[in-house]
Amino acid sequence: MTAAAVGALFTCLIPWLSVLGPGLAGFGGGSGLGTCRECMAKEPEVPFEYFRNPWQVIGLKDYSHGTRVSPDGRLILPDHRQVILRFGPEAAAIPRSTILTLEEGWLPIVRFRVTAGGIEYQVRYWATPLPELGEWQEAFAWPVAGEGFANWIEVTATNPASSLQDAVIWLAVLKGEHLYVKNSGRELRPGQSFVWVWRIDYHGNSGTPLSTQNPGPNGSAISAGKPDLRPEEISEVPVDVGKLWLERTRTFWKELLASGTQVEVPCEKATLALRAAHVCQLIAFDRGEPHAGEGFYDELYIRDGAYQILHVLEAGFLDSAAKGIESFLRHQRADGRFETQTGQLDANGQALWALWKYYRMTGDVEFLRRVYPAMSRAAQWITQARRLEPADSPFAGLLPAAVADGEYLWDGKHHIVGYDFWNLRGLLCVREAAVTLGLKEDAQRWQAEAEDYRQAIDRAWKHTGLPYFPPSWEKAGTPWGNTETLWPTELFDPQDPRVTATIRHLREEYGGGYLEGTIRWIGHRAAIHPYMGAYTALASLRRGELDDFLSDFFWYLLHSSASHAFPEGVYPETRTAWNNTIPHALGAANYAILLRHMLVDERHEVLLLLPGIPPEWLAEARSVRVTGALTEFGCISFELKGTEEGISGWIQANWRKAGPKAVILAVPQGKPLIHLEHNLGDKLVPVFNPAPKRTWSYEKVLAEYQAAAPPRLPPEIPHLLALPAIPPPEVDRCEPVDLRPIANTDPFTAPFGVPRPGKYLFTGLPVGRVTAAGVPFDIIDPATNEGRGLVVLHSPQASTANTFPKEVEIPVEGTARRIFFLGNVAGWTSRDPGAGPWSAIAEYKIVYADGTEQVIPLILGRTADDWAGSPTAEETIPVLRGTPWHLNLLVVKTHAKPLKKIVFRDLGTPSAPLLAAITVER
Repeated sequence: MTAAAVGALFTCLIPWLSVLGPGLAGFGGGSGLGTCRECMAKEPEVPFEYFRNPWQVIGLKDYSHGTRVSPDGRLILPDHRQVILRFGPEAAAIPRSTILTLEEGWLPIVRFRVTAGGIEYQVRYWATPLPELGEWQEAFAWPVAGEGFANWIEVTATNPASSLQDAVIWLAVLKGEHLYVKNSGRELRPGQSFVWVWRIDYHGNSGTPLSTQNPGPNGSAISAGKPDLRPEEISEVPVDVGKLWLERTRTFWKELLASGTQVEVPCEKATLALRAAHVCQLIAFDRGEPHAGEGFYDELYIRDGAYQILHVLEAGFLDSAAKGIESFLRHQRADGRFETQTGQLDANGQALWALWKYYRMTGDVEFLRRVYPAMSRAAQWITQARRLEPADSPFAGLLPAAVADGEYLWDGKHHIVGYDFWNLRGLLCVREAAVTLGLKEDAQRWQAEAEDYRQAIDRAWKHTGLPYFPPSWEKAGTPWGNTETLWPTELFDPQDPRVTATIRHLREEYGGGYLEGTIRWIGHRAAIHPYMGAYTALASLRRGELDDFLSDFFWYLLHSSASHAFPEGVYPETRTAWNNTIPHALGAANYAILLRHMLVDERHEVLLLLPGIPPEWLAEARSVRVTGALTEFGCISFELKGTEEGISGWIQANWRKAGPKAVILAVPQGKPLIHLEHNLGDKLVPVFNPAPKRTWSYEKVLAEYQAAAPPRLPPEIPHLLALPAIPPPEVDRCEPVDLRPIANTDPFTAPFGVPRPGKYLFTGLPVGRVTAAGVPFDIIDPATNEGRGLVVLHSPQASTANTFPKEVEIPVEGTARRIFFLGNVAGWTSRDPGAGPWSAIAEYKIVYADGTEQVIPLILGRTADDWAGSPTAEETIPVLRGTPWHLNLLVVKTHAKPLKKIVFRDLGTPSAPLLAAITVER
């Protein structure tokens, strides 16, 4: 290109940048490509943890299932077994404050530390192929011999004291209601350590749940079922065998990631999170098909999968991308439309863009020629679907009304803006494919259709009377697809007033504007939604709004766990990833895409380098290095370093055919480019990127957040024991308490005093002597107790408000080791904030003969929940379930002194607390 042509193109694409003048010192064309050095920094000892529920995953690349690691350190295997550790002579649970990390900050080797009984325990979890496989090396990368894999646990106990101490490990496996427990102990001298290693195999059949009961929110249901656990599946193995397979795991993942694009930026969190995102993505792919999660959303969502494929393409994992894109072709309907979620229309356009983008990134013309007929059929579906609305309708020329998950419009009566945006984008991609393949008539046809479609969109927008694009043309819904205006391709001019207004509306107005630097999502409950906000962030990047982009990027990074897991939606007031959908593969993908495009961004026929970095990344002694980055034009590698005098470095490109028309290198304003070796010739255009208005970094955003952050965890409830109970209860020492004198409702006719409540009954509740979670309870049969089987306390909302007691007393004598409470649910719980210092709805008061007390609060979401809703209480286990009901279990450690009574007391809130049974373990 001539200098004048470059300048004209540059001014059109990126008007906010200024071209550097000629005659730069040391600006030459020599090659400076070197080998990528190892850039792994040691992870911090106590990294910041945003989430209250930071789940993780261990697993293998492309296997259909992985093992979930809960925030309290449980392993949740695909066959519904749970592996649980306890520590010390008292079988102490892993504290909720424990922080899970990854080895070296990114390997899928989960680590944490626990102190119990004066001993320090260091724990590691990881997954490998089944060691008996002859082809174990190949099985790390693909399920060549089936879906089975081994889960490994390594525990290192160290005595830091100056005297002898006992190290004790309890290993429990829970399946259904059967709990298998074993323990192992060692006496340790001062400074001495001991290592245990266990292997728990999953044999490749996830099966079905043992009953209709489902896990609670922490994955910890104990349900009725056959005790079919085989203890021999838990093997203690020699330490050297564990070390061997641990090293093989490290080697596989390091070699795999080394085969892709290498990125090193002067922000440790950003670099480690990128590597962890790659691992998350490669585990989430199932036999080549991109899935959104392990243990949740474990299926293809094309709206997620399109970006997941972009992630692995840009990360250099071309084999995964090739398999992933082929999986899309299996989801084309007979009418031509691509679909994975029934009735939702965005997947059609997303599939078309993904197919086109795969060609653009690989240059594989034969692939494009092979898939073009499928693309053409999908485009033909768009053409037909756009003509279903009457010509005089305000929605003429748009897609028909449909359900929309992201926009939270489920009635199918709304015309979804994002569906039109994506299908217009898809049409434009099909047009480009036709041009590339020399199909002139097709290209003209799709161009005309796209222009007509754009005119329909313009008419519909004018009809809304809004300055911005709403979620639906009826102006209902929460933002989603309407945010994808400039990303992944520009549907509108970046400075289009409607784009400007949409971004402003999202950032400043919708739901009160951004919260914690993140877009709001207001569907079933107000939340923030980091990965959905990535689309607005990338729009701001392409509009030159550097402060907005950097704010989005670092807040996105903050909303990841200490082990760099990214969420779906977030409830910021409780620091909770909603529905435990973490790590989320699209969350990982969008983070990787954000980082990649702030470093390397294709815009039309131009390649931009460093368009979105903070200037501090090229401060003195800092550098940005990218090697082997696949782009639409071929591969590029570069390193830029900050020095006292300015910026120096090298760029090496390996283009396909002609390459881009220009490579624009954006360096921070005020930092002269003093030396640059490259092989770009006159394609290189160095420019100054205007400085942001403030300094942006992960550390500064973290400090800003911590200055006003709510606590990550609520206060611990004294004397409440973790479940399942370990050691298990001894049945011959368990005594059910007689609640017949105080029972007041019939579970089968009116459990909360409301006659004929329809399905809202405890239908199927067993009565008499019932064993739940290994604990024998006496559940009262109302037929033998004058129609009274449950204890339900007062609620001002109930029609029986004046007759239900506000508290009851239950006489208990003798001493106890533990007390088990069955019930811990309530009616009328909607939006009950609770009362008192615990925000509780009720409490159990254990009163001793000497007058001392223990108080256990029933707190919605912690120790109680709604009886007819999904279990949500984090510190209980649902042990009995039916439709629509469930009962939870709580266990309390008591003092070694005589008991007098238990008081079950209501705290005057709208909820009606319920108790079904109590058992005392002597």
